[in-house]
Amino acid sequence: MPCGARCVRNILVDTGAIVALIRERDSAHERVVALFASLRGTDQLITTWPVVTECAFVLELHRTAFFDWLLESRVEVVDFDLQAVRSMLEWMKGYRDRQIDFADATLVWLAAARNTDLIVTTDYRDFRTYRLPNRRAFHLLLPEA
Repeated sequence: MPCGARCVRNILVDTGAIVALIRERDSAHERVVALFASLRGTDQLITTWPVVTECAFVLELHRTAFFDWLLESRVEVVDFDLQAVRSMLEWMKGYRDRQIDFADATLVWLAAARNTDLIVTTDYRDFRTYRLPNRRAFHLLLPEA
C-alpha cells in the first residue's frame, strides 16, 4: 500500500550524503541539498552512532559545521544493543566477498528494525548490492550525477 502525504517515512541517512551536505565543494552537494529540501515534513531521517562517528572523522576540517547541522536537524540518531550487533554480524556473513564497514551494517540493521528500504547515500555500489534480511533491495533516493 502506498504511503500517503500523512504517512511517516523512515529514511536512512548514510555518511556520504551527510559529508556531501556539509562540504559545499562535494560533487553531490547540490543533489543532497535539493533532496533534503524536497522531503515532506512527515519524513523521519534516521541514522546510527557509527555513521555520526564516521562523519566526525571524515569531516575533521568541517566538524563544527557538522555538529551544528546534526544538533539543529531532524535526524534521529538510533542506538542499538549487543543483540543488534549479533544480527549485524550474521547479516555480514552473507557478504564475505566484500569489505563491509560497520556503519553500513548498522544502517542495514536499522532498515530492518524500522521496516524501511529508503536511503540517502552516495555509496551506490554497496547499497545496490546489499539486501535487507528479508532480501528486499534498498531504494536509493539520491540520483546519481
